[in-house]
Amino acid sequence: MPTGYNPLTNTRINGILQGLLDPRLLPGNLIFSGRIPETPAEDGEIMARFIGYIQVADLVADDSRAVTYSAGKFQYETVNIPNLKIGAYLTQSMIKQLYQIQANGASSAVDNDGFNSSVARMMSNVLTGIRQRKEILLAGMLMDGFNYSRLGINLTNVTWGMPSDLKITTAVPWATAASATPVDDLYNARLVGRTRYGVEYNRVTMSTGAFRLMIATTEFQNKAKILPPILLMGGYTPLPMSNLQQQQQIAEAVIGMPIELYDARYASQDSRGQWYYAPILDLNAVILTSSGFDNDRNAADWANGVVTESIVASWAGEPIGGGPSYGPVGYTTFPENLNPPNITVWGVQRGFPRKNLLQYNACLRVGTVVDPIAPGVPF
Repeated sequence: MPTGYNPLTNTRINGILQGLLDPRLLPGNLIFSGRIPETPAEDGEIMARFIGYIQVADLVADDSRAVTYSAGKFQYETVNIPNLKIGAYLTQSMIKQLYQIQANGASSAVDNDGFNSSVARMMSNVLTGIRQRKEILLAGMLMDGFNYSRLGINLTNVTWGMPSDLKITTAVPWATAASATPVDDLYNARLVGRTRYGVEYNRVTMSTGAFRLMIATTEFQNKAKILPPILLMGGYTPLPMSNLQQQQQIAEAVIGMPIELYDARYASQDSRGQWYYAPILDLNAVILTSSGFDNDRNAADWANGVVTESIVASWAGEPIGGGPSYGPVGYTTFPENLNPPNITVWGVQRGFPRKNLLQYNACLRVGTVVDPIAPGVPF
């Protein structure tokens, strides 16, 4: 590389990635990542959770002995932190562009800007891939169920200890419009949270598909009709079901809390190399949360570990971010014998979600929700 211009050093690449980490640049559709904070953690770190109930005081007569009770118990949990990692090739045209910058001594501001923009775009894509996987794991925690089978890693029915009465399967699927009771289902879940666990769930998150099933039920429409006329603009019946914005406002008045329609998706390749789209939040999962727990690491957090690559890089004399670092970090690699002659830009983070408060949220499974979007990519 010409003196004074080393565009592919680990320090420079990681600097570009870190510049993209501003939380204000977080994609707006990754809402769970914006609410659950990251906490530095180590592999095998033991998390102790105290489980116990407050015993009501006894009535004790004078000169009588009072009784003592068990204070509760500690539940210990360890987390082995996995890697979230993805790489992207520099295309042949980008390598040629890099060569031209080298040949010109990095004197052209236009060339520099063009190459910097290309690398920044690659790092942005890599970082988005990491953030999407993180969001998928956070969604799995909120649904208290996660499955994964890819590249030799198999995870089946991973759970985070959600109490069974907060992990609810509705008695009647919401697709059964005549007899389903989605409004009562939501109010019953809130009642359990408030009376048994002391948590006021004041927000509901669901897919658009689940929402459309809810507003199509007889129960919902009957309850919507008795809202004040000013909310209905003259009456509920004439409102089109496809007018989601207005239906959402009415539904929020019916259930008494804000509704988030969450339809974020990620793209991936299957074992045959075919691309497909998949929802981050299961279409039939309805999540109840409390805004009071937002960014409260005592309620839930993301255990963020030191990236092993940053340790090895510092030993090899090419440090990433000044030495061992918490992720995500970015770096580049070249084949040792340049066979093939390519350059790979990498992004990696070590982390896993932790639910420190078991009653952090409730999850309803509302039956089959048909996905209106085909899983294949459109182009």
